[in-house]
Amino acid sequence: MRFLFRIDNSKENDEFMKLRRTCVDQVYAGIAMKIGSGWIPDFIEVSVDMSKGNCSLTLIELEATETVARASSRKYLAESSSSIIHVFIEYLDSVLSQCRNTADPRIDAFQELRDRITSSGPISVRTAAALRTSSEFLEELPLIDQPDRAIVPVQSPHKSPNSFIFQGERVLSREENNGLRRTMRILDAVIMGRDHSGGTLHSWRNIRTKPLEQAISAQPGRYPALKKLMFSDKDTGIRVNCDQIAKEITDLWSRSEHMRLNNDQIVDSIRSFYNIAVSFGESDRMQRVFEQARSVIERKTV
Repeated sequence: MRFLFRIDNSKENDEFMKLRRTCVDQVYAGIAMKIGSGWIPDFIEVSVDMSKGNCSLTLIELEATETVARASSRKYLAESSSSIIHVFIEYLDSVLSQCRNTADPRIDAFQELRDRITSSGPISVRTAAALRTSSEFLEELPLIDQPDRAIVPVQSPHKSPNSFIFQGERVLSREENNGLRRTMRILDAVIMGRDHSGGTLHSWRNIRTKPLEQAISAQPGRYPALKKLMFSDKDTGIRVNCDQIAKEITDLWSRSEHMRLNNDQIVDSIRSFYNIAVSFGESDRMQRVFEQARSVIERKTV
């Protein structure tokens, strides 16, 4: 049985609701739910195999364009699956309470769903990106703490990689250039032990003193590839050597007394955190940004 819960009741999500409801058995709308630092998914879809007890929960993010939709959905990747399940059970309790108050005939189906979630085995938690004008997902990815990190195949005309390609010679677009610089600055703050800001991403990004750039400027001859990346024009693309950047940043971060990573761990962290880093909005709090970066790094160093 498949359930679709509409969390964000914005009018611009009406078309997706109309299209997607033909794929599910039960639909519910009217109660809000927040994930992590306050993110509100557009929809949550839950699929239950009543005979086997298997269950999957998918957080759905809708946008007008593919690129933004993928970035928006990937911000959930570093969240705790168990926390999301706990929040969803509380959400279901609110739904059941509302159903009792209104004599909603769907109450039995929702109660059975809650019973299945609380009594069955492991639950698969995923995040999905979709366009508002289509019922199909662009991509569906398991959260980082899920045992199976393989991409779930979905019907899509475009192939989307699970992580940022950080290898060899690459020509980065303007967006990728800015995204990689953001990724490097955030990881640098966490690895070097400077992850204490209580402000927003906007305020942190615009501080006058930028430690990573300062460290590179102090020895420009030692870090030529990093210098080229970090001091490049934010309004243009750039050709970079990812392997050389990785080698230089490994050398720079080896000075850290807070955290030690080898080259492979650093490359994996950059690849995995890039898609999360670019999904943050300017108003997101840095404490949450750093938490997600730490979560990615810790999983690469276990």
